[in-house]
Amino acid sequence: MHTSIVLLSLGMAVAVITGSLSDHAELIANRNMAAARAERALAAFVDGCGSTGCNSATVNTTRLDGTVLSGCISHSPGGTILRVKARVPWSPTVFTGLSPSTATSAVELHGLGAAAAIALAPC
Repeated sequence: MHTSIVLLSLGMAVAVITGSLSDHAELIANRNMAAARAERALAAFVDGCGSTGCNSATVNTTRLDGTVLSGCISHSPGGTILRVKARVPWSPTVFTGLSPSTATSAVELHGLGAAAAIALAPC
């Protein structure tokens, strides 16, 4: 009788720990993906501003997989800064408070601040 209770408790503990490790591994992978998407959107916006004009849809969009990109401009004493935040949705198994994964990338805009400020809202 006591052996079955101990084995059941041990099995439940293993299941929770496995789910927890899986959630945290997926969280790290999704944060890395969010950071990569934010950096790519930031680079595409800067490249577009330099050649074809600033397009706010590059950094303010929702992708087909549910990733939400949002970009804004802030001003500092050093110049104009573009910030892009990416949120990647996912469904954790155990720790539901970990969703969504977010990452923010920022770059100082040298010479493109005025054009970018027209295209994007301030932070």
